Formats: sequence, structure tokens, C-alpha cells
Amino acid sequence: MTHDPIPGGPGDMDEEALKRFLKETFGDALPEGALDGLDLSALAGQANLPQDPAQLRAAAAQMQHMFAAQGDNPVNWDMAEDIARRTAAGTAIPGAPEPTGSPGDPGPTNDQVEELRQAAQVARLWLEPVIAVDVPSTELGVFGRGTWLHRTLPHWKTIVEPVAKYMAGAIGEAISSQMGELSGLDQDAMGMAGDPAAMMERIGGTMFGVQFGHAIGSLAREVSGTTDLSLPLGRDGEPALVAANVEDLISAHSLDPGAARIFLAAREIAHTALFSAAPWLGRALFSAIEDYARGITLDLDALDEMVRGLDLSDPQALQARRPEEMFVFTRRAAQERALEELATTLALIESWVDHVTTQALEGKLPELEAMREVLRRRRAAGGPAEQMLAGTVGIELRPRRVREALAWWDSVLATEGEEGREAKWEHPDLLPTAEVLTGRPQAPRTTTEDPDDALADVEIPTDFDAELERLLRGAESDESDDGDEDGRSEDSGPGDR
Repeated sequence: MTHDPIPGGPGDMDEEALKRFLKETFGDALPEGALDGLDLSALAGQANLPQDPAQLRAAAAQMQHMFAAQGDNPVNWDMAEDIARRTAAGTAIPGAPEPTGSPGDPGPTNDQVEELRQAAQVARLWLEPVIAVDVPSTELGVFGRGTWLHRTLPHWKTIVEPVAKYMAGAIGEAISSQMGELSGLDQDAMGMAGDPAAMMERIGGTMFGVQFGHAIGSLAREVSGTTDLSLPLGRDGEPALVAANVEDLISAHSLDPGAARIFLAAREIAHTALFSAAPWLGRALFSAIEDYARGITLDLDALDEMVRGLDLSDPQALQARRPEEMFVFTRRAAQERALEELATTLALIESWVDHVTTQALEGKLPELEAMREVLRRRRAAGGPAEQMLAGTVGIELRPRRVREALAWWDSVLATEGEEGREAKWEHPDLLPTAEVLTGRPQAPRTTTEDPDDALADVEIPTDFDAELERLLRGAESDESDDGDEDGRSEDSGPGDR
């Protein structure tokens, strides 16, 4: 939002109009006398607030509406969902990248529903003989982009709530600090003036909601189904595909339409079968993501720099911010390990699905290898929406070492058969770790944070036995030297002195 400054610049701003703006915006959160002694003109200039009283009133009404919708939540979910819906529908949002994929959010046609459900029937017939878990018999759901969003949002909220709460507070603290510097008050004085940090946290929650909504709405325009990220985001036991996105994928890569529909349906059904057969798996994935998110940290220096030019009265300006401009994440060693474990589990899921669908479809579908390669490349690079999501919540949902995991599943099938392969999903301890897949030992874990980080850099000698023997010989030699000192041995008693 661009505002022409009134003559005289910020110093000539109508402070009474600005006081009304702040009181109307923050309501009961701003007690009587909280603004006394503040340099409101400097504060308004820092926040890029409009100087015209009519524009201030309009901005106050808009901000008050946003905060009322937010309630006590760390994120303004109403705004996030509204932006997600508009993005999924292909509505151009000022300042945001152009929507990807085919225009709008067309509902599935009768022909598309029939074609995809027939493809799912064929996929089930071909999967049943090669996997030793129940293939879901639930009819394939055929969704529009908005329906995919509606069905998956509850899971996304659970995933991002911990990181959202932290980030809203961090953003609010950065904004509060900036305003405190301008007003000349220290943080204690600002706390006495009605806890500005709490007020600014609401703005932080709004900022996060805007970015998150755009990321999830963009994802709704890219994914083929509810399990593309190897997470169970849909309803239990219900496979589903997004008709418009399936057609976009076929068109973008010139794939055989009939073969591609069977291929994508088979992957969705295989994912659903796995999550139904191993109920612990979905819970473990979401728990791992939540644990990782609770320890997320932002580069606060970068955040302080970002908020200096922030227009607090203009939600559209917030929407125009890219996640990489707003959120710079830092990770501790423990978080890197948690991310490694999550990526390994995702790789085992992705490779198992690739393994069983290839086994089921090989020799039956044209262009099978070409379709597998398309998904491998998408998985390696990640789509624009997936990259935006990683930039917003700091979690890279990228499977690592998929090739190694695929080779492991091949070896299990060769030695233990289909029953043995599927039995690996009965308990997490039966699955290979990153060390097993790579053949390289990882840094040891300890129960405390800092020593653990230090041990990560310790190198164990290649010939450990030889090194141990050398150390022991050195110790024996030292003991011998100590015993000969002053002509006495360790066995010498007091009477020998």
C-alpha cells in the first residue's frame, strides 16, 4: 500500500488520529496511558503507517478485523485459510507469484471421475498379488483443489502449530524491539505500557498465517493426491487424486494419459495401504515433525532487519513477502539428526511405494520408467510450493537416500519374500537406520545437548584395536616408571623405607 505523505513529513502527523488508530486496533490490549511519552510520529514512520486520518481509520478497521478473527491462537488461521482457498482457486494475490498449473479450480468432470476410478480399479487388481497387506477397497476420491485443501488442512495445522507459536512470538518481539528503540523506552518501560510484545505477537501470527496460507494453497495446485509427500494427509483408508493436477502432470510431461492415471492411482493406493497396515507410522511422522518444529530457531538479526521496512497497516504488503525474505532458520546438531531421521523414514516410505508399484506395473504399462523418472526429478528438486512451505515452516519434507532404500527393499524381497518385506513395517525397530542404508556410522547420541554436539566431531581411529593396545602399553610403561622412582616399587611397604 502506497501513501502520499502529507506536507511537513512524519513530524507533522496528526497524533490524535494516530492514537485513535492504535486504540482501535489493539482495543483492550492497550490500557489507558500506555501511549503517554511515546514519540508517535517516529513510531508511525518506522511502521510505515499512513498519515492521512481517513486512511488510518480504514487501516485500523482492517487490522482490528484480523486480530478479532485470530482470537487466542498463535496464528490467524482464518486469514491463513482464506488466503489458501484463494490461492488454490488460482486467484492472483497482489505481490505474490502467479499461480501455477491450469487456471482456476475446475471441479472434476464426470469423465475425469470415471477415468480415474477405472484406473484405480486396475491398479488395485495389479497391486493385490504383489503386496502382503490389505489393498484399500474404499472408492477413489476425485477432488478439486479446494477439496484437497479442506481435507488436509487439519493435519497441516497440527504440524505447524509448534513452529507457528514460536515464530509469531519471535516476529512480535522483533517488531516490539524496533518500536522500543524509536520511542526511547526500554523493554521494562514498554512492558508497563500494556505489554506491546503481546500485541506485536498478534501481528507476527498474522504474518505467519499469510505466508503459510499461500504456501498450502500453492501446494494444492501441484500435488496429485493426498500422499505425494509420503505423509497421510487425507482421511484414513481413503485414497484420493486431484483431477486437474493429474491432467496438468500428464500435459506437462507428454505422458500416456491412461498409463499415467493407473500409475498415479497405484502410488496413492499403495501409500494408503501402507498407512492403514501400520497405524503407528503416520503418528510417528507427525510426532517427529512436531518435535523438530518445537526446537526451531530463527536468525533474529535477519528478522530485525526484515521488520525495519514493514508496513503494519497493509496485509497485501505482508503477502508480497517471500518466506526466504522473512524467515531465516538456524539448526542445532540435535535438530539436524531429527531431520535426518525424518528424511530416512520418508525415504523408506517413498522407496517401498516405488518398489511395490514397479513390481505390480512392470511389463503392463507403457512408459513406466519415464513416469518413475518424472517423479524422481520432482522429488529431488521439490516443486515451487513445496520449497515455499519449507521456507515458511523450516521443515524440509525431502526423502534422502531413496536409491539406497530402494536397493534395501530389493534385497529384503529377494531374501524374505513379500511377507517378510511387509513385516518390516510392524515396528520401527525393524526398519533400517540411516547408518544401515549408507554403511557409514553416524555421530553417537547422548542425553545432553552440548556434549552431544561436541562428540559429533570426534573421530574414532580406523584400527581401533591397535590404538587401544598402544595406549595400554603406554599406561603399563608409565606405571613401571612410577614404581621405580626413588628405588621403590608399588609393593614396597612402610617397613622398607
